[in-house]
Amino acid sequence: MRNYRIQWVLLVFFIPFLMGFCILSQGIKGHVSLEKEATMPMKDKSKQHGSPFSTIVYVYEATNLNQLIGQQGNWAKGLQAKLVKQVRSDINGKFKLNLSPGKYTIVLGYKEGVYIPFFSGNTGVAYVEVLKRQYQEIDLTITASSIF
Repeated sequence: MRNYRIQWVLLVFFIPFLMGFCILSQGIKGHVSLEKEATMPMKDKSKQHGSPFSTIVYVYEATNLNQLIGQQGNWAKGLQAKLVKQVRSDINGKFKLNLSPGKYTIVLGYKEGVYIPFFSGNTGVAYVEVLKRQYQEIDLTITASSIF
């Protein structure tokens, strides 16, 4: 009888606990920084990096330029797309999101709108692809001088 109790405890509590560590997740992780003034790169000088920045990191379904609302350069009032997830980066600018494999658009909350950290080709908005059982690492910089 006692042997069955031990097996039951292992089955109900311990094995699912171990299985949780064996299941690998995937998503996006990275760092957000704020660069107050963009400067031209200079020969023999390292690239300037901005200060860590805490903001909301928004992940949308893959989005095109025609889905941006009120775009001005790298800034827009919003996106006409399905919001998949959001997370706030910490005071060191770090963030991590678990996502299903697929292609997403990533933007940052900034000045009552969103900042587009980069464009993907001629029509894409900041595409990031999440692969199965991998975290896509990305450093995102808000260049404040690029906001009109």
